[in-house]
Amino acid sequence: MKQLLSLLALTATLSAVNPASNMKLAFSDEFDGPALDAAKWSTYGEPTAMSFVTVGKSKALRITLIKRDDMIQTNGIRSKHEQVRGYFEASIRMNLNKGHTGNMSIRCKDDKVVPYIIALWEGTGGDRLDAWARYVDDKGQHDLRSDASGTKILKGGEPSKKFNTYGILWTEKGFAWFVNGKQIHKADRTPVASPMFVQFTHRIGEWERPNLVLKQLPDDIDIDWVKVWK
Repeated sequence: MKQLLSLLALTATLSAVNPASNMKLAFSDEFDGPALDAAKWSTYGEPTAMSFVTVGKSKALRITLIKRDDMIQTNGIRSKHEQVRGYFEASIRMNLNKGHTGNMSIRCKDDKVVPYIIALWEGTGGDRLDAWARYVDDKGQHDLRSDASGTKILKGGEPSKKFNTYGILWTEKGFAWFVNGKQIHKADRTPVASPMFVQFTHRIGEWERPNLVLKQLPDDIDIDWVKVWK
């Protein structure tokens, strides 16, 4: 248990920095449309959930929810680009309401080989943003959460009203989570060596469905751009 706790180091919000300094751009997409670049991305869930829209002065990829009887669904895209370590960032406008979740994650290519990790930024509505990871080793599954998880990391309304830059830094020392260039959370010494890809998801889980209000839909997530630095 002590060893597990040593993996998780919580940090207060720091002054803005550039986590990608001294790195080179390895992968990017501006999502200018009119179609998703099949050389860069694969989709999952409902293909019709993905579309290109104009939000203010920006063109963006929109991931919506498809109305159906049970509403349980997971829609999104995952990159075909994979790499070991680097900085993964994206400009995202999260969902406004509860009952569904938008997220950005980086994931190990092979989740059947331990240890592996899923590191996420999640927007669960109501201005809630969670920076956390799920780490699996030969002892089982461990959720590495920050004291900031579930709190209002940004000012009221900002997650859903505007684009914010969410980033996850992966180094030999571990993982760190950033929003608009400010570090929010870190997890130290997670021994993962498998290549990782970046994924964007909009979902309704069975545990979320009771909080979903259908008349509040559509309540989409939009992705302005994504950049991966090596």
